[in-house]
Amino acid sequence: MRISSLAVLVGTCAAVGCAGKPPPAPVPALPRPDVAGVYSAADGVYRGTSTRVGAESHDCPSAGLVDLQVVDGVFSYRWNPDVVVLATIGSDASFEGGAGDIILKGRVNGDRIEGDVKNPSCAYHFTVTKLS
Repeated sequence: MRISSLAVLVGTCAAVGCAGKPPPAPVPALPRPDVAGVYSAADGVYRGTSTRVGAESHDCPSAGLVDLQVVDGVFSYRWNPDVVVLATIGSDASFEGGAGDIILKGRVNGDRIEGDVKNPSCAYHFTVTKLS
């Protein structure tokens, strides 16, 4: 005679005490860990402007519209059509980055990012506001 699988299951539950107990609570999702102290709270899309604050050369890029997208506390600033400067926002909301002789530094303050980007010949200040 074959014992049905239901009978085995009922017998097993009776032996280990699973009848009448609610299932265990689900494990809560863990917060996303900081990646090397990165400030990911600033993640989003930003738009604003840059202003030239110094120029010792006629070859400096034009100031104007600045669009940034911060992902996992990292963004890129387009210096000119061929050069992009990467920056990482630290856990203290300050950021810095560079590419060749270009230096980028600044700070996140609420929904705004302000910074300075320069090389030996050109310098700019930019301010962008979070759109989303």
